Amino acid sequence: GVSEAVPDLTASWKHPLAVVHQGGSPHWTTQGRSFRPTQATDPLIVPARAPSVHLSPEEIQKLRFKPTVGTIQRSEGAEVRFNCSIDINDVNQDLNILWFRNGKEISDGMETAVYNQGTVNLLSTMSIKSVKRADAGEYHCRLSVSNKIIESDSIILEVEGLPTFTIQPSDVNVTRNTPFTLTCEAVGPPNPVTIKWLHKGERYAEHNESSITIEGRNMWGFYSCEAHNEKGLTVSREAHINIKELPDKVSKVTVVKREANKLLISWTPGHDGFSPLSTCSITVRELLEPGSPTATHPTRVPPFQYEITNLKAMTWYNMSVSCTNEIGWSPPSVWVQSNTTEGELPVSPSSTPLPSRPNSAYIVLGVACSFCLLLILMFTAIIKYFFILLVASLGISSELQGKLQDMMIVRNLLSIGKVLGEGEFGSVMEGHLKQPDGTSKKVAVKTMKLDNFSQREIEEFLNEAACMKDFHHPNVIRLLGVCLELVSGHFPKPMVILPFMKYGDLHSFLLRSRLSEDPVYLPTQILVKFMIDIAQGMEYLSGRNFLHRDLAARNCMLRDDMSVCVADFGLSKKIYSGDYYRQGRIAKMPVKWIAVESLADRVFTVKSDVWAFGVTMWEIVTRGMNPYPGVQNHEIYDYLFEGNRLKQPNDCLDELYDIMLSCWSADPVDRPDFTQVRKRLENLAGKLPTVSSKKDIIYINTSFPEEEEELRGEAAEGPVLTSTPSCSRQSTDTSVVTADVHKSTDAEDDRYVVVISSGDHEARSTVDTVDTPLLNHRLLEQDSEETVRDVTATQQASSDTTLLHSCNHYVIIFHYITVFLVK
Repeated sequence: GVSEAVPDLTASWKHPLAVVHQGGSPHWTTQGRSFRPTQATDPLIVPARAPSVHLSPEEIQKLRFKPTVGTIQRSEGAEVRFNCSIDINDVNQDLNILWFRNGKEISDGMETAVYNQGTVNLLSTMSIKSVKRADAGEYHCRLSVSNKIIESDSIILEVEGLPTFTIQPSDVNVTRNTPFTLTCEAVGPPNPVTIKWLHKGERYAEHNESSITIEGRNMWGFYSCEAHNEKGLTVSREAHINIKELPDKVSKVTVVKREANKLLISWTPGHDGFSPLSTCSITVRELLEPGSPTATHPTRVPPFQYEITNLKAMTWYNMSVSCTNEIGWSPPSVWVQSNTTEGELPVSPSSTPLPSRPNSAYIVLGVACSFCLLLILMFTAIIKYFFILLVASLGISSELQGKLQDMMIVRNLLSIGKVLGEGEFGSVMEGHLKQPDGTSKKVAVKTMKLDNFSQREIEEFLNEAACMKDFHHPNVIRLLGVCLELVSGHFPKPMVILPFMKYGDLHSFLLRSRLSEDPVYLPTQILVKFMIDIAQGMEYLSGRNFLHRDLAARNCMLRDDMSVCVADFGLSKKIYSGDYYRQGRIAKMPVKWIAVESLADRVFTVKSDVWAFGVTMWEIVTRGMNPYPGVQNHEIYDYLFEGNRLKQPNDCLDELYDIMLSCWSADPVDRPDFTQVRKRLENLAGKLPTVSSKKDIIYINTSFPEEEEELRGEAAEGPVLTSTPSCSRQSTDTSVVTADVHKSTDAEDDRYVVVISSGDHEARSTVDTVDTPLLNHRLLEQDSEETVRDVTATQQASSDTTLLHSCNHYVIIFHYITVFLVK
């Protein structure tokens, strides 16, 4: 049989051994293996050649290895021994047993020969001190006798331990919200092996299959799997799931070669957005030629270079590169300027005089026209060069200078009017912009007080404006242009031109709706509509990978049709400085609107904009109240970190407050995106009843006489509940306000709603008319300061002061009419 018991051999010998025996069973070892030390009674052991055998062919045919152990199971790291043996009659050859694993020869085992009465027993033992997975396999012995190969039965060694992965999850680049599959496979022994999936280190549902299909993701993440058997578990590598996105901006645009009619450029592509770049587009236009067409040259990539042909000689050009993958185009690169070289003359000069031609007057006229054209081109080039120097004097980056070239407006096309709002660091003024057809368009002009701004902040101001020029959405304000005004002793003052918003910002409108003891009624349906408009605008911005970082009611504007659009992409940080908190050298931040993770590490994401949207919803529901009343700016982070959130307003629907709370989840991953928020708000709006009858509402006409005809027409188009008067009227004349008194069945439930004009004389024929003169303008100005201070103290919000002061006439008119009607 097979014996796994091998003598305890502690000495080592490097020569074959022979045993001379005087009766009994002598033994010997070969291959330099350890052997048992001799004792006084042991047979004499001397070095010698291994015994030789000579057998007849019939005897050789009968030679067989003794049966082996079959299958051996060991745990990883344990010691294992197994052997094979064979009996041979007579000895006259050198014999050596070879070991094979999985058909390949390995190192020899320890071999022992026992000679007894003409029979030699050859025993070879394989010993592994610490078995590993790599040692597992099929073993067998092989002996060659007189050119005949004799093989033993197989010995199967199974090494049991933790599961071993045969396939691990691999990194995947996927399109946003597109399903994808991950695979993970592992084997024992011991079996069975169970697969469990992890997402960001946490158990991913109860999926135990080797392959799983993920429905889709809109953010990057990582997955891994665990392989379990009775010995324990093994964790795979992490598979990173990258969401395909727009490629990064191209960098290092370089002109490699210049010729008379062509330029060879090369560039370094940005990150491909986890999707291979397929095409790049080179935009080219003349630098000093106003109104010159822009040429676009698409090219397959790689290589990342392109030769621009058919150019004019000795001409300066502006060049920009953008690349695309399957998702879309990268932002354009920084504009690079270069010029073509001087061209060769088409015909060599000749010394032969030209023959005289008739009609020399035409020649003179042509020369004169050419000279005039040259003067015009030189004048245009000088203006263009002056503009380049003017922009360069701002100290802004060349990249931003390239962006501003498309959006600059000549200063004499813009006329500035009255101030609509003013703060410590800038102002908003009414303006009129001349159109190409000769008409004038009313606009809003944002300016900066240069004494309070550094060059870096001026660049941020213009960079935020440049981001707005490509926005095309009804709920996102769109930039009309940028104008530079020369100021003595200062840098050129930048002015951002935006569409004029008749009703101002949303925060001011909400404040005006609750200034009276009897507040203006704004139905929940209107408030929810405001929220839906903002969510639609932010959904558009987030879809274009744009972070607002300053979303609040004060930065949302009301159009003439009372729809809300998102505005002020960082442009109002200085104006509304009361809402910002500075710590050390950290830039001012609107801490009461910033997500808790952004307060901690100043990292902004789409989900931090979602948090700010939740605060904006709270502002809308509370009609412009300051968030976190009683909590100071420097206490906000600790307040939020402890799990506190804005309280539910008394008149806020539970479902609406649940949407707010979802926007304030501590983990950004748990917050909804703007698409989900918009859908939830639309579902809520669909459940709300229609607006109730306004039969008990008092309509107060606050328009000025000369504006009445214009405003009466506008009133029919806009909603009655949300019209607002002009806040900047400067007049010393006495005006009359007409109040239409609508009788109410409940004397304690009368409401006062300010409108521009009812426009319905028939409906008012049955009501009483009360005429009362307004106070003088100077008197109103004196009283307005005290009234505004009282309102500000009541609201405990310093940021409200500027907004209320800008509409002081409105407040005083409303105050005195309310007193009159109460009396």
